[in-house]
Amino acid sequence: MSTSEDRWFEIWYSDGEDVRPHWLYVVTSDMTRPGLVLVYDPQENYRVIYQSLTYEDARQELLEDEFHLVEGRMFPDDGWRVPSSTN
Repeated sequence: MSTSEDRWFEIWYSDGEDVRPHWLYVVTSDMTRPGLVLVYDPQENYRVIYQSLTYEDARQELLEDEFHLVEGRMFPDDGWRVPSSTN
């Protein structure tokens, strides 16, 4: 993927003590500066908290801080499941 030309974003999270994540970050390419990857904090009015020249550098920074990439809908591992329909 060319991060300088594609319009894309990812959501990264850190584990919380409850069902909800403790922290969320938005990772995306910078449309005004080709090749730059930005990490935004939506809880701080989308302030840029990290920028990188490559996606891999941004990814490694998030992994080092124990963030996880959101992949679909996540559920806690405590046995909780979406109730099935009983019709």
